[in-house]
Amino acid sequence: MLVSYMGVLGEDELKYIREKYMSRLVDAIPILYFASEDCKLCDTVEQLLEDISGISDQKLRVEKQQLQRIHMEILGVDRGPVILIGKHGEIRYTGAPIGEEAWAFLEGITLASNRQHGLKEYEADLASLDKKVKIETIVTPSCPWCPHAALEAHRIAVASKGKVISDVVDAYEFPEIAEKYGVNAVPTIILSVNGNYNGKVFTVGVPTVKILIKRILSLGIEE
Repeated sequence: MLVSYMGVLGEDELKYIREKYMSRLVDAIPILYFASEDCKLCDTVEQLLEDISGISDQKLRVEKQQLQRIHMEILGVDRGPVILIGKHGEIRYTGAPIGEEAWAFLEGITLASNRQHGLKEYEADLASLDKKVKIETIVTPSCPWCPHAALEAHRIAVASKGKVISDVVDAYEFPEIAEKYGVNAVPTIILSVNGNYNGKVFTVGVPTVKILIKRILSLGIEE
């Protein structure tokens, strides 16, 4: 577990992150972070982003904003923390990326920078989607399978060049989202189109990436 529940990174953890993740960054990417006054883990997230940007050789450009009403309407939440990664904001974390989610979060940052997603054969189809598709991966920090599901969604989002959003939602921090979809096991994968926050459950568990892409294409391409 690279990031503890207190969000504290020691010298050994920072060295590991620098060697395993930050060394693979290619292009500089923005990370936009939204905080709010009633956010319990915003300080933890801010410290985490500050720590990793400090070892990124200026490849990570972190910007903090206070969550305003206009952001709430776009993001579908009324509080932070929310993190948008990449020039399209294609990778999103609704909640703090701690516990088991830490490594997929770092892999997501790396993917957004080096674009080595391994889905070249699907790039053209994903980039030609007529509608934006959002993959919500509902997770908990202690779930060992959740980061694997999140990473598959990240790969698709990066390959789509902004047409697909991968949003990792912490069920403990945002229980209203988990309750809305009737989530009783994680990871649960939700798919929605064109910013609709009333998506439908696609599957429970780690999805097969090819089957997930097939469903995304059926949702996002107009006949």
